[in-house]
Amino acid sequence: MIREVDIIHTNPFARKIEYIEDSKSIGYLEYSLIYDRMEIDNFMVLEEYRNKGIGTKLLAHLISLAINYRVINITLEVRVSNEVAISLYKKFGFREVALRKYYYGDEDGILMEKQVM
Repeated sequence: MIREVDIIHTNPFARKIEYIEDSKSIGYLEYSLIYDRMEIDNFMVLEEYRNKGIGTKLLAHLISLAINYRVINITLEVRVSNEVAISLYKKFGFREVALRKYYYGDEDGILMEKQVM
């Protein structure tokens, strides 16, 4: 089951969706909804639950929300070494836009974008 969660802190744009199984949060996707665009801030599935389609379900749900919110695009940064995540994002139509040198300190990041509207 996917549920939307309120994030209470200083960022009024922050949102979160969680994947719940047996009353346990096994994955989540934190994002910012900034007027007419979204940015994925953090995306995680517990290691023992990976490769079971949970990340796919969370990302599909986020894209549905983006369509409902009528956002223009969704952006994210991902480590260049995270081939599994890059493959998932490309499956959903994200494209590589730019390379951000040393974005993660010791590693470059790839800026990816999906056009929604």
